Formats: sequence, structure tokens, C-alpha cells
Amino acid sequence: MSAAGASAGREPDRAKAGAPIWRKAIPYAGTVVIFALIFWRISASKVAADLRQVPIAKFVAIFLPYSIFYCIVDSYCLAWVVRRFNAPMKWRDILPIRASMYVLAMLNTGLAQGGVAYYLHRKGGFSFLAALSSILFIAMLEVYQLFLFSTVGVLFYTPIGATQARIIGILRVAYILAWALLFGVMIFFAIVRRRPWMRDWVEQGRAGAIARTFIAARPIDYAAVLAIKAPTFLASAVAHYFALSIYGVSIPVLKLILFLPLVFLAGALPISIAHLGTSQAAWLLFFAGSAAPAKLVAYSLVAQFTYMFCNALIGLVFVPRASRELTAIRQSDPEASAPSPAQ
Repeated sequence: MSAAGASAGREPDRAKAGAPIWRKAIPYAGTVVIFALIFWRISASKVAADLRQVPIAKFVAIFLPYSIFYCIVDSYCLAWVVRRFNAPMKWRDILPIRASMYVLAMLNTGLAQGGVAYYLHRKGGFSFLAALSSILFIAMLEVYQLFLFSTVGVLFYTPIGATQARIIGILRVAYILAWALLFGVMIFFAIVRRRPWMRDWVEQGRAGAIARTFIAARPIDYAAVLAIKAPTFLASAVAHYFALSIYGVSIPVLKLILFLPLVFLAGALPISIAHLGTSQAAWLLFFAGSAAPAKLVAYSLVAQFTYMFCNALIGLVFVPRASRELTAIRQSDPEASAPSPAQ
């Protein structure tokens, strides 16, 4: 075997090895610790009693239409970005693979994003890294969509108690830094776009292909993606409002719009499994006083699992079509179907 072949053979071994065991254990340990702290303060038997009172069928009737709406907007946003920066692909071509990856996203978000990028690469005929660049561009702005809605709440919210005051103080500083980072990214890539030598330096670097969409994107593109994605969050606030009302909890829509983003951002922290633990802690922190703590924990758990179930249900509907399309693409590509020299 040649040196190049030996190097290539070692790459799968590294990929299989993956992250160290201790790093993989962090989300599991984080989930256990957070729930231990929650149930240290709140009776688990009360939470269990409140869980038995949740109208599951009504929750599904609320969250399933929202999940369908989210899927439509999410896939449309991806199609818009791909058409803008990569290739003239149609929404109906992207919808099946985007929806089917919701199933995989329940286990591993990064793997689901990679799956979508692979499909776009094969279907659209552009590089995998260019597709991944567009997906990461959307992912970044999804986070800033949450920042956008919750910034007013963080800046003007009156904390209840010393703990909330400290956390809100930290969040205010974090939000200022986060917005400064976004504007810094936009300014940096605007400079890169205007200076050929700098653009060559970025594009020829190790992350050059990943930066492709960021280099091409202008402020109007950032605004367009935020505008396309914004209705999904507003719809989620409305869905939670009605679900909470059915469950006997009254929280004004405005308060949900201001503080649900903080719940979602807490859930996105990479220290727990499937957003569990961090989401429940955030519900207790930002909606304290709106209902009994045990009832808030019960609602957050059921709402979260109901939404995941609805997303998975939609994904499963599209899995057969996405599988057929991937198979057709592979069969139509002689390079993909031909055996490698090693074979």
C-alpha cells in the first residue's frame, strides 16, 4: 500500500475513534446533574402527578400543525439560501431530505446537517463544503433569530430575586458581545469580499470552502434569512400559549415572545441530551410565578417530547421519498457507483 493509501486508511480509524469518552459523557452527566438539582428543590411525585394531568391528544393537535408549518418554512429558507449562493434547486426537491433529517436530528444535529449537505452536494452538483457553508449560515442566523426576539426582554426585564438578577446581568453582557460578534463577522467578510488578496487568503485556507456563503452574503441576505425564519418562532410562541392555556397555565403571549428564546437557547447548550434538563431549568427560571414549579417542569417535559414526536412523525413520512431520491442520485452517478481502486 502506498503512503497516500495508508494515510487514507488511517482516516476512517480516526473518525471511528471520534471524541474522547469523557467528552461524550458530558451531555449525559449534565442532564443527570441538572435534573438532580431540579428534583432536589421540587418533589418528583408532584411532577409525576402533574404529568398525568397533561392532555396529550390536545397537545399533539396544537404542536403538529406548528411542526408542519415549521417544516415548510425551514425547507423554504434552505431552498432560498441554496438558490442564492449555490445552485438553482427547487423547494420541492429540498423538502423531503430536510424533513426526513428531523428524525436523525433527534439523535445528532450535526449528523443531520451533514446528511442534508451531502444530498445538496449530490443533487445540486456543487461541493459538499459549499453546501455545508450554506447550512451553517442558516444555523448561525437561527440562533440570532432567538437573540433578536429576546434582546428587548433581556435588556428591560426586571429580575425577581438575587439569582435572576445575577443571571440577567450575565445575559445582558453576553447579548452585547453576541451582537458585536455578528456585526464583526459581517464587517470582516465584507472586507474579504472587497479585497482580492484577502479573499484569496481566506478561500485558499483550510476553512475556505466553509466560508464561501459567508463571503458572498451581504447584509440584505442576513436580513432576508431572519425575516424568513421569524414566523416560525412567533408560531411557536402562539402554540405554547394555547398549550399552556389548555393545561391551566396563563402566560401572556408577549412574555412568551420575550423569554421563550432564552428557554430555546438554554436548551441548545451542548451540556445535556436532547435539550433535556437545561430547558426545564430555564422554564423554572424565567416563568417562575406563572405556575407551580412542578407544573412548569411537567409542562416543559411534555411539550418538548410532543414537539419532538411531531417532528419525527413528519420526518418519517418523507423518509421513503428521500431514500428513493438518494438512491436514484447514486445510481445515476457513475463515479459514485463505480468501485474504488482499493476495491
